[in-house]
Amino acid sequence: MKINSINELEKFAYKLKENLKPSDVVNLIGDLGAGKTTLVQKIGKYMNVKSDIVSPTFALVNIYDGDIRIYHLDLYRLEDEDQILDIDFETYLYPQDEITFIEWSNKAESYMPDDMINIEIKKLSENEREIIIEKNTKRGIEINENIGN
Repeated sequence: MKINSINELEKFAYKLKENLKPSDVVNLIGDLGAGKTTLVQKIGKYMNVKSDIVSPTFALVNIYDGDIRIYHLDLYRLEDEDQILDIDFETYLYPQDEITFIEWSNKAESYMPDDMINIEIKKLSENEREIIIEKNTKRGIEINENIGN
């Protein structure tokens, strides 16, 4: 799916939000500056998160309350995947009543859940992105069918 403006990203975020459910783990894949955190911000807006959603690069995890609690992880700074043991990773990677968004999950790949929703954001130009919801998990397939990606 091509995204050519912030308005189109907001529309995509709304559709995605409508298809997410508690216990979902969304793996956001993309280079620095691709729009991973921006997508979480837009989804958070539709989930009535009142606080500012910012990249958790230095904190590793940010927690936001809205209609549903959001865990937002950024594992970019991990130098060894076992460093994920320093946080309460099971709470975040296997949520019960929350939704988790992860950036740079490849930094702790062996700890990741099998049924993540993998979403790749490719930066094609300054304003243009391509968003791909991968069909490699049950939830990814379901969301693809519902959104029509």
